Amino acid sequence: MPEADNAATESNRKKPPPRYDHIITPGFMARRGAALPITVHTAHFPPSLLARLERAWSSNPKARSPYLPTYALRELIEQVEPAVLAVEGRLGEGPWLHAMRVPQNELPLQLALEFWITAHVAPHQDDVDWPTLVKRALPLEWAQAEVDLLARGSAANGTATPHTSTFSLLATYIAGCWVDDKLAMPGHTAKGFSVVGPLTDRGERSVFSWPPRELNDDGAYGLWAHRTALRVVSMPHDGRLILRAVPHIARFGGTQPAYIPRRGDSLATATILLYLAKGALRDIERPMLLRAPVTVSGKKQDMRWQWQPGIARILPSLPSSNHYPDPEEVRTAPRRTAGIDRVAGEGTEPTALLLHATGYTYLTRTDLPDGQPEFNTHGHPAESGLQPIDHLTLFEHLKEPLAKLNFDPLPALDRTPQRRAPQLTPAREDAHYHLELWHCAPKTYQAVHLALTKQLNYEHLGERDAEPGVHDYAGPTKITLALRNPGTLVAGLPKPPPHATPEARKTHRKLERKRRAEALRTAFPEADHMIGCLVEIDKPVNFAMAGEDDPKRFLKETLPELNRHVQCLHPVIAAPRPSAKKAGLKPFEDSDVRCEDVQRAASSVKDLLRSLGHLPRLPAPRSVKERFELATVHVAQAGPWIVPFILRMDTDGNTTAQLVTMPGQPHEAPIPITHLPRALASGRGRMRRRDRAQLNDFINQALAIDSRAERLFLARAQTLRHREVWSWLQNPHIAPDVLRLPGEDCAHPHRAEGRRPEDLPGLRIIRVNEEPYEIPLAFGANLDDEDDSPAADNSPDVVIGEEEDATPTCSGDELPYEEWGRYSGVVPWNDYTFLAINPRPDTHQLPKNASKYAGDEQNATRHGANPTSLEIHVSFKQAHDHAPDLAAYVNNLRRCHLHTDTATRMPLLLHLAKLMEEYIS
Repeated sequence: MPEADNAATESNRKKPPPRYDHIITPGFMARRGAALPITVHTAHFPPSLLARLERAWSSNPKARSPYLPTYALRELIEQVEPAVLAVEGRLGEGPWLHAMRVPQNELPLQLALEFWITAHVAPHQDDVDWPTLVKRALPLEWAQAEVDLLARGSAANGTATPHTSTFSLLATYIAGCWVDDKLAMPGHTAKGFSVVGPLTDRGERSVFSWPPRELNDDGAYGLWAHRTALRVVSMPHDGRLILRAVPHIARFGGTQPAYIPRRGDSLATATILLYLAKGALRDIERPMLLRAPVTVSGKKQDMRWQWQPGIARILPSLPSSNHYPDPEEVRTAPRRTAGIDRVAGEGTEPTALLLHATGYTYLTRTDLPDGQPEFNTHGHPAESGLQPIDHLTLFEHLKEPLAKLNFDPLPALDRTPQRRAPQLTPAREDAHYHLELWHCAPKTYQAVHLALTKQLNYEHLGERDAEPGVHDYAGPTKITLALRNPGTLVAGLPKPPPHATPEARKTHRKLERKRRAEALRTAFPEADHMIGCLVEIDKPVNFAMAGEDDPKRFLKETLPELNRHVQCLHPVIAAPRPSAKKAGLKPFEDSDVRCEDVQRAASSVKDLLRSLGHLPRLPAPRSVKERFELATVHVAQAGPWIVPFILRMDTDGNTTAQLVTMPGQPHEAPIPITHLPRALASGRGRMRRRDRAQLNDFINQALAIDSRAERLFLARAQTLRHREVWSWLQNPHIAPDVLRLPGEDCAHPHRAEGRRPEDLPGLRIIRVNEEPYEIPLAFGANLDDEDDSPAADNSPDVVIGEEEDATPTCSGDELPYEEWGRYSGVVPWNDYTFLAINPRPDTHQLPKNASKYAGDEQNATRHGANPTSLEIHVSFKQAHDHAPDLAAYVNNLRRCHLHTDTATRMPLLLHLAKLMEEYIS
């Protein structure tokens, strides 16, 4: 090869990923022995009122839990009384309210209590004079106390146990210090400053960079600001008090909204953030934001906003109700209420902005000469995803100010070798799957055909002569695809009249669904074999604009009764654009279909095959050489019910499900997972939320205590660690290899000692925690000037876990690392706890030195990827197991799929279980 060609080849060759020697977890820990004393005012909930409320709640026919719905009271107080820093949910256990000063007027608290009781606790007791009872219980008895926000104890398993006030107040105190000291946040503009954000659940408090910035991109307009979320967390077996500071992008509407989606059957809601330079309600407050929710009806120019009932009832009685603007003005004139188009003399009015959320669209007016104005719809121009450079920039920026509050950065962690994901084979090698494509747009079948033949490696064997519209494909499996035209059977469902009562709306929807279901059964009778049904339906926003209900949920609940599993696909209509900048809009291999439409069709087909049982054969952990079984219990929500079910998968290729028994169904045998959608859609496997004993017995059944088989149980922390279910899974109680069964009270256990591996041969338990607010992030870094060349390790099952991006780093002036970037793999936090980070998806190709804190303002429009961690805790293992191997095994189960090449958030069985919730009404 000529020397010039060789040089060109070398220059075009992709640089290998850097080898990171350390893992940075952006977070801070309180110094050992340090203190942070503050004076707080606390008040207990009125005891005379509490006993009456508990009796009223127990008699409420709509109560789903034995505990009072304190979340609604907390939200109301946060909306009308910003002097209160923390609201505790357990009314009879310790202080209820925490404040840096006693509220000047308890009227907002009184009004919030009155509405909460009459609307949430005792709406059925309209003969009780609750306002008078509330007035008699007030005023509250406030007490002053000295609180050390850094004080903490230690549980028997070594986990830090900070006081409740630390979780509630520490983040708010630090946010207040940040604003009071006028500290600048990274990315501040020349005239920028910081404000304290509204209270949120679990003690999180945010600092916003203010004022918001304007952003235009390809016809879309909106406002955005940097937000830093502060939160106190604990990690299992870690005695340190940990403070997380996580960067976010806050987005606000800049033009009149066109569509705000509903969450469920009730009216849509949205959140307005109110800002005044001297506080939201009274002049003695520091600059802060106050959350004010609105109820939304209609769409586009017919949309209307009203304050939610709680605020609407309280506002007329508040002495400062004029600080709450008319929500309709915020909707119709968002730039003026945001302070952008104001004229002189309007500076004293509050700034009010719509907080953007996923699914919102906005109107842009286009005035045409000699014609009526036209409106186009668009999303928000800012993207919320951030880069490693942003997380690490904030981390370095906070080191100095937090050091003054006795916080040090978390030390870097050492990297460890990573295990390769196993090679996957289908559980059924000779499977034959039957698919139907319900479509009207001709190009939809063309996209599916291209997906099968060009992307999924199937050969088109042709259309059957005796059965027009039926095509056969051969490849990794056999596929028979039948083309069907459903006509209007998959159109939107008629909505109830706009002013109908909730009961009338429910009756109307039930009747319309019944009529549509009968029409479907007539046109598509129940099949004698299982069929995967790929249904072409419109986008949700188009149904909303047409005043119809989206039929997707209805189809998911109805078609399983006809022996059909459902996967929906939007119509393929748009023409490709050869000159488009975005690759997905270009034609696919000179066809008349866009690349992104073929990719969508391929994803839909693969997901449909997954629902028909096209699953991988389960690999076994390194320490297991015989038959192995993986199991989990998933608890889905269904209104007043819960739907727990067991999923099991073994190395023989079997995947089964088992539902909990019901009064009319005293026995539930295991069924193939392909039969589970029909069982769930028919309403089987439901139980009352209060039946904790039955749920605990069901989990114990999944653990197979009496078995000696090699098995691993995946315990999802979010659904199982409730104190009345499996309290052993909570951080302060989880003792490795000392098992307490579901239903046991760890504070008062039935047995003097827990069960050990020798008592339960073959059993392994891995706790999986996916809550992003609890788990630190992790990034790769080289702290010293060391060799960055790739590892020369010839072991076939060891790989480097660094990010695949080899883009040049930022300058050393920005980050004090020789090299840094995203890291993928398993990171040991301690001997039993591991952080698992997925590789960057192929769709996220933003260079790692593109920061939203610095550089081009248009970087805010670019799509970044937040590398969230998954916590894997090796809770119970056998003597010959190694915790790092089990953690790597569970992490690799996130890539153990045939229906997607992208690693999923949850491991295999937990991911499949979550997908089944689509079939629960």
